[in-house]
Amino acid sequence: MNWWNVFKYAQVPSRSKGNGGKQIPSTESQWDMIHLLREECEELGLTDLHVSSKAVLTGRLPAHLPDGFCGTVPVIGFCAHVDTVDVSLSPEVHPQIIRNYDGGDIILNEALGIIMKRTEHPELARYEGQDIIVSDGTSVLGADNKSAIANIMTALNTLIKEPSRYHGDIYVAFVPDEEVGLIGAKNIDYKKFPVDFAYTIDSCELGEFVYETFNAGTATVTIHGVSAHPMSAKGVLVNPTLLAVDFINMFNREETPECTEGKEGYIWCKGVQSNQSTAIVTLNIRDHDKVKYEAKKELIEKIRQNFNSNILEQRFLVK
Repeated sequence: MNWWNVFKYAQVPSRSKGNGGKQIPSTESQWDMIHLLREECEELGLTDLHVSSKAVLTGRLPAHLPDGFCGTVPVIGFCAHVDTVDVSLSPEVHPQIIRNYDGGDIILNEALGIIMKRTEHPELARYEGQDIIVSDGTSVLGADNKSAIANIMTALNTLIKEPSRYHGDIYVAFVPDEEVGLIGAKNIDYKKFPVDFAYTIDSCELGEFVYETFNAGTATVTIHGVSAHPMSAKGVLVNPTLLAVDFINMFNREETPECTEGKEGYIWCKGVQSNQSTAIVTLNIRDHDKVKYEAKKELIEKIRQNFNSNILEQRFLVK
């Protein structure tokens, strides 16, 4: 992997924000990544470069085959997303290299006392003796998906610089807004990505190959309470935050991400936003089985209806 590419890509803030696909890309900063990658693809000599109005970059590395070759070679593609997850940390990323990792705790930020503890991250054991890129603890690193972008660009560069590596046509697609619902992938123009098969690179474990995925959906539940001044709240105030807790507790705690594995489906309470008058509960739905996936959506609606009917007298309504 090219360390310089990882650092360069990580330093470009490119968070996405959920907006229901009203604006694609959801943030202007993702354009910065797309423009940077287009420039690099041009320098590498890729052809058929195209950037859509929705920040989807596609291009082709022309086939390089032995002289006199008369066979057919599949056209393959590589796809990666340019956005990183939106979290309540600094959008600015300051990557650093831990050389020859010794297997212990990693001091991310000595001044702020931010430490990545080996006991809390047992997966670090697999990288003892290797170089590791980390952030300074004040932000996410953005390895999802900047490391994948670096891998694709490094692979293209290697194929171009080493003519002994023969290949057919290779297409690339860089898309925005993966973190907020695969919005970018849904806006690929496949006439500009005409592959026989493709690989999505998404910062997985070294050697990991995923050949199937789950059905996925999101449910947003809005709870409307009744606001009142605390001094005159008795019999009037309906606290939407407490109602959100009651609503969440109606789900099976054994069918959550921390209690499931493999192909077991789950409903994940991903977040709660609330104030004195409204609470919004966000639920993620996942299941490899389509029938069970649909059943989970029906369960959420059933719980919503039961919730409303059970405490409607408290003068609130869940929509």
